[in-house]
Amino acid sequence: MTAPQRPERRPRLDPEGDDRPGERAFTPTLLVTLAWYAVPVAVYLTWVLSQPPVDANCAASGCTVAGRVGAAVAGGWAWTLSSLTASLLVAVLLRLPRAGWRAGVAGSAAAILGAGLVTVVLRTAGWVI
Repeated sequence: MTAPQRPERRPRLDPEGDDRPGERAFTPTLLVTLAWYAVPVAVYLTWVLSQPPVDANCAASGCTVAGRVGAAVAGGWAWTLSSLTASLLVAVLLRLPRAGWRAGVAGSAAAILGAGLVTVVLRTAGWVI
């Protein structure tokens, strides 16, 4: 009788992917983090532009497309930019160790952790959206 043969073991990390052993791959991680912000912003701006202008808001910001987008962005730009900055910083920190998370997971986690961190800090400071 012969012993059953073991299947061939493949390396845990894909040598052809963006996460080669020993590389940190900051660019894919930062791109995934940016995508977590770019997609909702694009959806929100599309929603703002698809809504009919309200006459009460036209006096303050104007009924032009630029006026409507400006009014929509003015309220949350500080919150969004500080959240994005914190998320990018967390993404870099998650990729610093040589062995760690893959780029997609690290970027997703960074977006969630950065947004949560900024929300806690700004809410504690008394900011309200």
